[in-house]
Amino acid sequence: MSRRLSSVMLAVASVVAFGLPADAQQSTADGSTPTGGTDKSSADASPDAATATGSGSQRQRATTRPKRKSSQNENQPALITADQIVHDRDLNTVTARGHVEVDQGERILLADALSYNLKQDVIIATGNVSLTETTGDVTFADYIELTGDMKTATTKGIRILMVDDSRIAANSGNRVAGDRSVFEKGVYTACKPCADNSGSPPLWQMKANRITHDEIEHLIEYNDAWLEMDGVPVAYTPYLSHADPTIKRKSGLLPPSVLNNTIVGTGIRIPYFQVIDPYQDITLTPMATVSGLSSSSSSSSSSSSSSNDGNYEQLALVHRWRNIYGGTKTTFSVTNMPESTVETKATVGWHVDAYGRFDLDDTWRAGYAVQRASDRYYLTTFGYHTPQPYLTSRPYLEGFDERSYTAFEAYSFQSLSTPTSTTPKSPVVFPMATYSYVGNPGRYGSYWNFDTHAAVITRQDGVNSRRVNTLTGWNLPYTAADGEIYKISASVRADGYNSDHVTTDDNKQYNRARSIPMASVDWRYPFTRLGEHSSQTISPIVVATASPYGGNTSKIPNEDSLDFELDDTNIFKANPGTGYDRVLTGPRVAYGGQYTIVNRGMGTADVVLGQSYQVHPEAVFPQGSGLDHHVSDIVGRAGVSPSSNFTVQYGFRMDKDSLTLRRSEINTSIGPKPLNLQTSYVFYDRLNPTSLFDAREQLTGTLSVQASHYWSTQLYTTQNLGAGAAPLQTGVRVIYEDECFQITANAGSSHTTVKTFTAGHYFTLSINFKTLAQFPVDVF
Repeated sequence: MSRRLSSVMLAVASVVAFGLPADAQQSTADGSTPTGGTDKSSADASPDAATATGSGSQRQRATTRPKRKSSQNENQPALITADQIVHDRDLNTVTARGHVEVDQGERILLADALSYNLKQDVIIATGNVSLTETTGDVTFADYIELTGDMKTATTKGIRILMVDDSRIAANSGNRVAGDRSVFEKGVYTACKPCADNSGSPPLWQMKANRITHDEIEHLIEYNDAWLEMDGVPVAYTPYLSHADPTIKRKSGLLPPSVLNNTIVGTGIRIPYFQVIDPYQDITLTPMATVSGLSSSSSSSSSSSSSSNDGNYEQLALVHRWRNIYGGTKTTFSVTNMPESTVETKATVGWHVDAYGRFDLDDTWRAGYAVQRASDRYYLTTFGYHTPQPYLTSRPYLEGFDERSYTAFEAYSFQSLSTPTSTTPKSPVVFPMATYSYVGNPGRYGSYWNFDTHAAVITRQDGVNSRRVNTLTGWNLPYTAADGEIYKISASVRADGYNSDHVTTDDNKQYNRARSIPMASVDWRYPFTRLGEHSSQTISPIVVATASPYGGNTSKIPNEDSLDFELDDTNIFKANPGTGYDRVLTGPRVAYGGQYTIVNRGMGTADVVLGQSYQVHPEAVFPQGSGLDHHVSDIVGRAGVSPSSNFTVQYGFRMDKDSLTLRRSEINTSIGPKPLNLQTSYVFYDRLNPTSLFDAREQLTGTLSVQASHYWSTQLYTTQNLGAGAAPLQTGVRVIYEDECFQITANAGSSHTTVKTFTAGHYFTLSINFKTLAQFPVDVF
């Protein structure tokens, strides 16, 4: 075999998916002479026999439908065809020779010869025997002897090709009681045979003295088994069992995984999977550690000053339920936590991550998401996904109509960036309601839209607010005869707020209402030039907006309009801000253009530029946002893709006076999949002299190389640039993957430090025997 890997020592456990022949359902005959058979006393075929004539000599091909003994599971007759069928009345046998084919339902038996002893009810098939089952599995054998009811059978030189392309072979096999198959000296693998037929062993295979297939329990068991890599034994197990491929889920142990970090030390997880019913299952995963490692030996960082010399015990649970009307998934874990390792000084750590969705009818659906942890380091300590910088819990009810959307929901948050898991300033949003409606097109294509939003936001310490926000608008899209494109819009904002503790030292309650009418005209005039092999479009854009000043009083808390970044996606909007609390008012005009070129077979390119002017700038958006002066910063994007193997996307914001770049984002993809380089560069300037964040500049790169059909590698790096330039992470990932085996090695160094993972080197290994087991190992 041309593919070779070094032998890997590993523990063997888990679920393998392959099958053996299902309960066979071959036809049987009674003692009467089969219709269309040939009597031994006469060499001529009966009148009912079908005669096939070929070049050269004439040969007889007989067809017969013998009667079958009734069976509880199968009473369908079988069709037997062969070059010759002989019925020996004296010996009470039927013999078929030459291209024998037995069709019964969706089951097909092929052989060179077949003999059926009617008296003993025994069928013997020899020579290139193959049996195709209704499941898609195909059994090959040199010799099969079985009873007519298929409950007892003996085979020699058996080979099985499963529906998932995995394979099993054995010297001999026996079928017992119609629901159990036993194979002696069996071998299983998911690897395909070598194309050169060199006789080399597969990349991996399981060898067992005995393999048993229980068709009632849908279970395949191994006794005295070895796992071989390239013909070399690497792991032994006295017993191994797994489900056959007739079922998708089977209760039992799953492959173990290894966890290793500076807090818990080295631990092992051994999950157990339990099927509850066709719609739900549960996975229980106990974990135990050997000994915690002192973090001071790995890093002198103060953020990693804790250590643990004790052992951890953890129990994790994953429950899943799903049907055509929705589904749920709940992940929960609980762990003993020595006081020295957690800020909360608790002795028990825990986390929950649950979500669900239920389709109530064709319009309404309900759902929830719950994320919580005992402290901010628990998730990273035990290798759970961490959606920084906070965890969110949200129940909701949504309705989708033809032209409207309705939602009722609530939100609660847990910070992962503060020492305590719950802070007095964390908001609880309950209830919150949203309704959006778009009317049917009216005269000249005009339409109405209505949006409303209501929410109650409370905190233990900080701003509390109750608000209702509405927007009623009328829109008229229009295309002139010369190609000019207009969109005329008119709207009215009507908002009401009841707030308290708006500022730190003010606990008064304020009621504020505002009504802001707004009108805008969006004008675009695309000019298109068609060439023999390309088309070009240049389109000037002007958006004029007018509304009365005011409405952004300090007595209305700014809860949802803090996250603002001026870019090409919002420069041409009537209200470029985010959220409901702050509105850009007064006369304003945005201007710019877009250029696009499309070449037949030569790729595409596009450029967008925009800038805006406002008569009297308001302090709605923070200083340095690019929209805090009469004339805004210049924003735009450019994309070039001359072919599918080369793509560059560039987005930027440029200072209006000095043309200094305030924001730059460049993403590139160079080369085909076998040799591809992807880079991402981001730069954010400091917003203003009082900003909490300095300028940030970062480069990320990944080089992917498909070295051969089976081998690939990735080199990746993340670098801090500018002031304080330093690498953040650098590593290499090597992957080998074929039809039956995958191994991934990931090694590198990390230069960032958190409480649970200190800066340093790491190496992880994932070994996947496809259809058998997967072993993830965090080496260090």
